[in-house]
Amino acid sequence: MKQFSIIARALAVAALASSSTVALARAAEPQAADDSGDIIVTAQKRAERLRDVPMSINAATGDHLKALGVTSSEQLEKLVPGFTFQRTVYGLPVFFLRGIGFNDTTLGVSPGVSVYVDQQPLPFSAMTRGTMLDLERVEVLKGPQGTLFGQNSTGGAINYIAAKPTDSFKAGIEASYGRFNEITGEAFVSGPLTESLSARVAVRGERQDDWQRGYTNGDEIGRRRFVNGRAIVDWHPGSAVRAQVMATAWHDTSDTQQPQTVAYTPLVTGPMARPIPFPLESFPVSPRSPRAAAWDPGADFARDDRLYHVAGRIEVDLGGDMTLTSLTSYADYRQSIPLDLDGTTFASGRSDDTGRIKTFAQEIRLTGGRPSGLKWMVGGNYQHDKVFERLVFDPLITSGTAVGPVPFNAFFVDNDQRIASKAVFASVDLPLADRLVLQGSVRYTDQDRDFAGCVRDTGNGEIAAALGLLGTIITGAPQSIPPGGCGTLGANGAPVPIVTGRLDQDNLSWRASLNWTLGGQGLLYANVTKGYKSGSFPTLPASSAVQLRPVPQESVLAFEAGAKLGFGRSLQIEAAAFYYRYRDKQLVGFLVDPVFGPLPSLVSIPKNHVQGGEITATLRPVTGFVVTASGTYVDTRIDRNPINPTGPYGTPSDFVGQRFPYTPRWQGSLDAQYRFPAFAELYAFLGGTVSARSGTTGALLSGDPAVAALEDGLRIDGYALVDLRAGIEAADERWRLELWGRNVTNKFYVNGVTRNSDFTTRFAGMPATYGLTVRYRFD
Repeated sequence: MKQFSIIARALAVAALASSSTVALARAAEPQAADDSGDIIVTAQKRAERLRDVPMSINAATGDHLKALGVTSSEQLEKLVPGFTFQRTVYGLPVFFLRGIGFNDTTLGVSPGVSVYVDQQPLPFSAMTRGTMLDLERVEVLKGPQGTLFGQNSTGGAINYIAAKPTDSFKAGIEASYGRFNEITGEAFVSGPLTESLSARVAVRGERQDDWQRGYTNGDEIGRRRFVNGRAIVDWHPGSAVRAQVMATAWHDTSDTQQPQTVAYTPLVTGPMARPIPFPLESFPVSPRSPRAAAWDPGADFARDDRLYHVAGRIEVDLGGDMTLTSLTSYADYRQSIPLDLDGTTFASGRSDDTGRIKTFAQEIRLTGGRPSGLKWMVGGNYQHDKVFERLVFDPLITSGTAVGPVPFNAFFVDNDQRIASKAVFASVDLPLADRLVLQGSVRYTDQDRDFAGCVRDTGNGEIAAALGLLGTIITGAPQSIPPGGCGTLGANGAPVPIVTGRLDQDNLSWRASLNWTLGGQGLLYANVTKGYKSGSFPTLPASSAVQLRPVPQESVLAFEAGAKLGFGRSLQIEAAAFYYRYRDKQLVGFLVDPVFGPLPSLVSIPKNHVQGGEITATLRPVTGFVVTASGTYVDTRIDRNPINPTGPYGTPSDFVGQRFPYTPRWQGSLDAQYRFPAFAELYAFLGGTVSARSGTTGALLSGDPAVAALEDGLRIDGYALVDLRAGIEAADERWRLELWGRNVTNKFYVNGVTRNSDFTTRFAGMPATYGLTVRYRFD
C-alpha cells in the first residue's frame, strides 16, 4: 500500500497542475514515426526524420523495446552499438558510450552519459530506474553533448520520449509471467477530458521471487518489488499555445543484488593491520554460476529507493515562425541500498548507501526559421542540485579497520554537495547550397560546486578513538575526536570539524557540422564537437582531507564522419568513424590510505584518445522479414599517466597504453524477426537477438608481475547472449501473445568487478529466464 500511495500522490500533483492556467507544461512530442515508417526524433530539439539528422543516433520505438525485453536503461546494450553498462560496488548504475563514462560510486557525481525524459534532465544515474514506462521511443545520442542539452556530458545522452495523450480514447493492458515467479503488469489509459484538455495515465508493477542462491548454505535472495506510475496532461487553450505537465513516481523495495567473491587479500599488514576474527582467507570463492552468491544470513538487504518527478513545458507561437518554449522540472530522489561488500557469510563488510537528491531545472529558448531553410535557436537554462550521501559501514571488519591497538567496526562516510549551473546557448542551420547545410551550436556553462564531508563516527566513539590516536601519532600532540564527530584529519594531521571544498568551473562547448543530402537517398556528414563534463568530489572513507580533493572537469574534442544511406525500404545503412582527443579524463583509480589500505579514488588522467567506427544495417528482403545487424570497434588508450599512478593492489603503476575499464574493443548484435500470415486474421512471428562483446577490465591494472595473478580477477571475459521470441497477434495488432526467453543458453557473464578494501567482488548477469506475455489494446 505504501508504494501505491506514492504513485497516487504523484498523479494528484499532475491533476492539480493541469487545473491551473499558470502550470508549467509542455507540448506533445511528435509521433514515433511518419507515414512512410521513418522514425521521427528530436535530437536537435525539433522534429526530424532519424535519417536526416547529421550525427550518430540510435532510436527505437517503445514496442520494439518491449519485443527485445528491454525494460531498463542497462539493457540498451542489446540495440545500441557502443553502449555498455556497469554496476558499481554499491549497486549504482553507470552508462558508457564509445568507452566514455564515469564509473565512480558517488551518488552526486555528474555522469559521462546524461539521461533525459522528454528533454527534462535526470542529472544523476541513480534516478533513471523508471524511465522505460509507457514509451513512445528512446533516442541515444553519441559523442559529446552540451550545446543543445542542458547538462554537459562527454560520452553522450539518452532521451526517453514518453507516450503522449491522444485525441481519442485509447487504453491498453499487458501482463507477463516468467521464471522465478516473475509477474509484471502494465496498463495505460488515454483520451480527451474536454475540447482543450487530454490526459494519459500509465502504471507498471513488477514482482519476482528470489533468484540468487547461497552456494555455501542454500539460502535464497533476490526478490523484486517495483511499482511505477506516470500521468501526463495536455492543454491546448488556443492555436498559439500548447502546454503539458508530467508527473512520475516510482518505488523500489527489491533486494539488492549480492556480489560474488573473487578473492580475499589483506592489504594492510604489520602494526597497522587488524587481526580478523573470521577465517575470510579460507572462504570459498564463488563458482562461475549466474545465481551463486554469499551474504550474511538473517540480514535485511531490501533497498528503499523512490523518485518523484514533476516536469512541464509551455510553447507559445509568437508569429514570424518564432516559438518560445519553457521547460521546468523538479525531482526528489531518496535511496537506501544495503549490500554485503565481502560476498561471504561472515558478519563483516556490510554497507548501506543512503542518500537524497533534490534537483530543479529551468530552460527557456526561442526558435525560428525561414523558408530558405535557415533555422536558429537561442536560450538559457539554470539547474540547482542538492545531494547528500551517507555510506554506513556496520560492520566493516577488514585488515584496515584499526589504528594500532584501537579497532573499529562501524563508521559513516558523508558527502554533502550543492551544485548550481547556469548556461546560455545558441544554434543555427545555414544552407550553403542546394542540399549542403552548415550547422553550428555553442553553449557557455558556469557551474559552482560546494562540498562538505568526512569520515564520521557513528556515536559509539570507536573510529573517533582510532583516528584520534592516528592524529596524535602524526602531530606528536594529544588529539581527540568527540563521539559522532568528523574523524578525517587535516593536512597537518589534526582532526578537522568538517572537510569543505569548492569547485568553480566554466567552459565553452561547441559543435560544427557540414552535411550533404543525397537527393533524398541518404546523408553524408562531418562533425567537430568540443564537450565537457564537470568535476566532482568523491565519497571515500579517507583518513586524510587530502584524499577528498576533487578532480577537475574533463573535455573531449571529437571528430566524426558518417553516412546514412537508404535503398528504398529494403536496405538502410548507417556508418560512422570517429576520433576523440580526451583531456583530464575522470576515472576511478586507487590510492593507499594509511588506515584503510588501498582504496578506490578519483584520478584525473591528463591525456588520452579514443578512435573507432560503427555500422548498422537494416535489411527487409521480403515482406514481414526484418534483419538488423550492428557492430562497433572502439580503441581507447591512455597517453599520459596521472600523478602517482597506483594499481588496485597498492603498487606503483604505469597506465600508459592501457585501454579504459569497461570498454570492450568489439561489440555487435544481430536481430531478426519474421512476421507472416498464419490463419484467418492472425499473424505469427518468430524472432531472436544475439548480442556479443569482447573482454575488458574493471579497473586500470598495474602491470606488476608480483600482483598479476590477483589482477586477473579484475578482468571481464567477453560473451555472447541469445534471446528468442515467438507468438501470434491480430492482423491489426490489437492483441498479442508472445513466448520469450532471455539468455537462453544460461551464459555466465559479468557486468561489474571491483577491488574494495580486502575484497575483490563481481556482479553476475541474470541467468536464463523465460515466460509468456499477453497484450491487449482498446481503441
